[in-house]
Amino acid sequence: MHNFLKKSKESKSIPTHDPYTGELNPLYEELTGKKNPINAKRSKHKPIDYNTTTMDDLVKSIEDKGIFNSTNDVYIIKKLITFYKENK
Repeated sequence: MHNFLKKSKESKSIPTHDPYTGELNPLYEELTGKKNPINAKRSKHKPIDYNTTTMDDLVKSIEDKGIFNSTNDVYIIKKLITFYKENK
């Protein structure tokens, strides 16, 4: 991330995150004096309570997705596979 920050200082643009890993820029607030807008978006996300959510709700949450790239998606898919194996 160090080289990426150095490169963006040259272009006068402070990145909110690392485009390769998605990791938030820990220096964004210090360098810009503003809150990182991506951090605000992420904190609005309500985590799923997998112990109380129904299987129907889990299926609906991933049904229309074309790409599964989050830890939540992986967990939901694993839980659905387990449910399928136990109930076939």
